[in-house]
Parts: sequence; structure tokens; C-alpha cells
Amino acid sequence: MTEVETTPGVVDMKVTAKKSINFYMNSAKAFFTGIVDKEGKTRDPVCVLNISGLGEAINIASQAAGSVVKEGLATIHKIETSYPDLMTNGTERGCARICITLHKSS
Repeated sequence: MTEVETTPGVVDMKVTAKKSINFYMNSAKAFFTGIVDKEGKTRDPVCVLNISGLGEAINIASQAAGSVVKEGLATIHKIETSYPDLMTNGTERGCARICITLHKSS
């Protein structure tokens, strides 16, 4: 999981197929509830979470978003799909992509 925070309260979570669905579901929930990390630092809840995944990770991204919505922590604000060209072994091929924008429930 890669976490990038460019705007305060907005986090981009990039999902891969290398880790389990439960890992990403728990991570997404933690972003909206806030957590205390191993060093004892408190991380405040975020207002907006962007979950994105390519190829086989699309299923994982959508399940992570669905679990957060099911628990009432956030609502889906926008779902974007695209088919960007990616360079693989010297050839350019298309790959499915999804980006789900979640806003914290009030």
C-alpha cells in the first residue's frame, strides 16, 4: 500500500494484488477512524480517501471501499474507470484501472 497525502485530510491509497483483501479493508477503515501507530503517535481521521487499483487489484479496491461504506464510515462520492496504456517488457498495453473517492460520513 502506498499512501500519499498532498492536501490535508485527503489520502490516496494505491492497492496491489500482492497483499490480502483484509489488509486493505482494515487500512481503509483505519484511515476514517484514526489510529495510534507503533511509536504511539496518533493519526487523525481523514476526510477524503482515494482508493485506486490496476488490473487484478480492481476487485480488492472495490471490496475495501465497500467495507468502509457498509460500516457507515464513509460514502462513495465518485467512481472513475479508465484503460491507461502501460509499458510492459518494451511493449505498450492497456490495463484496466479504477479510482474510488470516499468522503467521511458526518
